[in-house]
Amino acid sequence: MSAYTILVVDDEPDIIDFLKETLEVDGYRVYSALHGAGALKLIQQKTIDVILSDNRMPEMSGIELFEQVRKVSPETIRILMTGYADLSVAIESINRGWVYKFLTKPFKVEEMLVSIRRAIEFHEIVKQKKALEEEIIHQKADLVKIVEERTNELRDLTRELERKNRRTTQQKNEIRRLYNQLQRSYLGTITSLYFALEAKDQYTRGHSERVFHYSLHVGRILGLNQQELTHLKYAALLHDLGKIGIPDSILRKSEQLTEEEYQVIKGHSVVGATILDPIPFLKRAKEIIRHHHEHFNGTGYPDGQRGDNIDIQSRVITVTDAFDAMRSDRPYRKALCRDAAMAELRKHVGAQFCPQCVDAFDKVLDEIGDFYDDPDLIEKYRNELRFMEDEMRGLYDSIILSQPPKEFALDI
Repeated sequence: MSAYTILVVDDEPDIIDFLKETLEVDGYRVYSALHGAGALKLIQQKTIDVILSDNRMPEMSGIELFEQVRKVSPETIRILMTGYADLSVAIESINRGWVYKFLTKPFKVEEMLVSIRRAIEFHEIVKQKKALEEEIIHQKADLVKIVEERTNELRDLTRELERKNRRTTQQKNEIRRLYNQLQRSYLGTITSLYFALEAKDQYTRGHSERVFHYSLHVGRILGLNQQELTHLKYAALLHDLGKIGIPDSILRKSEQLTEEEYQVIKGHSVVGATILDPIPFLKRAKEIIRHHHEHFNGTGYPDGQRGDNIDIQSRVITVTDAFDAMRSDRPYRKALCRDAAMAELRKHVGAQFCPQCVDAFDKVLDEIGDFYDDPDLIEKYRNELRFMEDEMRGLYDSIILSQPPKEFALDI
């Protein structure tokens, strides 16, 4: 990797010579200029990582120079050298975004070198962030393309249905056939996405089904009516569908995520809701999925909802999702035991978790047991999936048979 480039700007040649020699010894490639105009000319000709400039110079001050640099080379890190008399001006320039850091004269050489090293590190983080954002855009574009293709298919079939609806009884039967084909097509896509996600992340395999069973029993204890329970069932089973758009490099990462990678993960609840948008009977389920990472104290995402403003079904899934995640092995940590996981839920009651839902979930564990302590429980409660036997037959059959559908060949 080539050395980082630094441009030193000062109207005193002795200072430039000293700084240039010091920085070159530290491994940097150094350019210099005695005034702002010369610096601007250089920065338009060379790739400059850091510009180190005095403030008080004739014709153009350091701050005025940085205003111009910010326009022509916004990624260049700007460090200002200034005397005490200019301190308030320097602070203002930092606040307005012109300057990354300022060094008060006289300064120690080591202080300057540390500041530059940190500036370089910041410069690298900015470049990595930009690259990651571009990767995310490409990933989203691929997913959007798939959804758009399916949506266009749905629109074409819908227009065909509307045309045939004005014809004879025989034609109406054909419309009914096309409508069923339409539903099967999109629901088949959802089924394929579900199993693509299962195959994509071995650490969370079976997670959605366990969250479904836990959530259903919590909902019953909370007294949800049949319609509310139905919405909860679909949402719990499909709550992680949006993770299909997350790159494997992030989803399977064995160490702690960076802030940028965590922002990508956070987007999965919105993506999941978007995927379900064209399916009318999943309208409520998609809203529940969108908000299943909201926190009871309002610090969650994506909308910062709090308390009773969060759907009760979303609050239920927040609890059951977190418990099952803690009970499973992940690339970055080993699974917690049941008591430790339950203690973590209790620890964050009122902050991340709804107190009412945590209490209900505690009762569910006593009532039906823990799927990790008794793996046979999943077969015992499989009958609870029959609710979707008619509307999502493909997904129902596939989960019961514990294998993806025959037509599972979606290229994600």
